Amino acid sequence: MGPSIDRDVRRETEAALVRAEGAAARSDRRALLKRATLAGLALSAVGGLGRAGETDAASVSQPAMSPNMSVAVGPVQPFVRYDPTLQPVVPGPKNLTVSMMNATREIAQGVAMAGWTFNGTIPGPVLRAVVGDPITVTVQNEATTAHSLDLHAAQTPPDKNYAIVMPGKSFQWQFTPAYPGAFMYHCGTAPTLFHIASGLYGTIIVDPPGGWPPAQELVLIESEFYVEPGPGDVSVPDFGNLMAYGPPNYVTFNGHASQYVDQPIQVKAGQPIRLFVVNDGPNVWCSFHVVGAIFDRVYVNANPKNVLYGLQSISIGPGDGACVEFTLQEAGKYTAVNHSFGHAAHGASATIQAI
Repeated sequence: MGPSIDRDVRRETEAALVRAEGAAARSDRRALLKRATLAGLALSAVGGLGRAGETDAASVSQPAMSPNMSVAVGPVQPFVRYDPTLQPVVPGPKNLTVSMMNATREIAQGVAMAGWTFNGTIPGPVLRAVVGDPITVTVQNEATTAHSLDLHAAQTPPDKNYAIVMPGKSFQWQFTPAYPGAFMYHCGTAPTLFHIASGLYGTIIVDPPGGWPPAQELVLIESEFYVEPGPGDVSVPDFGNLMAYGPPNYVTFNGHASQYVDQPIQVKAGQPIRLFVVNDGPNVWCSFHVVGAIFDRVYVNANPKNVLYGLQSISIGPGDGACVEFTLQEAGKYTAVNHSFGHAAHGASATIQAI
């Protein structure tokens, strides 16, 4: 699946698939929502506040309401290409602040979704640290619904430090990463499935002690969106399709279905590339492949001790990550894809232009 596909044909095909998928799922949606609500999976609303605005997940009221009603539809934010290049990191103490916000953002050309963000972007900002760095995490909830932060790089009691934070409140805690890797972070408030699919996900990269050898460093975060029509021209997350484990409408790299086809990622030919790939899901597996390249080294979970050599692709499950290293010897256009091509056709495709 390359960048030469006619975009108009692609959009028409995607629209037809969306209509067909929506029709198949719509008949069961009300029953699914009813069962989910009875099971206590509706979005949390008002609960008793603990210290720093925190609550125990079990104490939060779970009202019988449609999750789509809890997503605030606002003005569509101007599209800004998510920068896939990584900035270097220096060892030492880190202060990481993550803020949950309401936002309506473009997830494909002409498709805006009302959801939530970390720090105003989908995915949230790439956080970076080094093994052994003392990290202070501040979680701020500027949205209108209760949220939380599940940080896969940490080893900590979730009931203590992945606390639910009510709107207008904040929570702070500390940890020191013990393992290098490319880790997911996300909202863990029930239903976690809905909160991730609504935009509350991101990546934290923890470097090994001493860092990595020099290379051109990039990051691609795969995720899917399941949407249905909302107010006006804005889409909203489709909880029924999520609960049914239905097909996604869009599978994206860094939160948008065509941004790196429209604006390719530029690299230098003949120089090593280190690409961190994190699959933030919530449901779809990624078979990551770069058309025209072979990975010299692949590090499972981006840990240098987990090395494989000479791979054509790497399978990355939801909530997992990897690091691939390769060199594009000749100038030209190469395509990074989820090699499950149905997902590539729905947006999991990025052009890498070697110059």
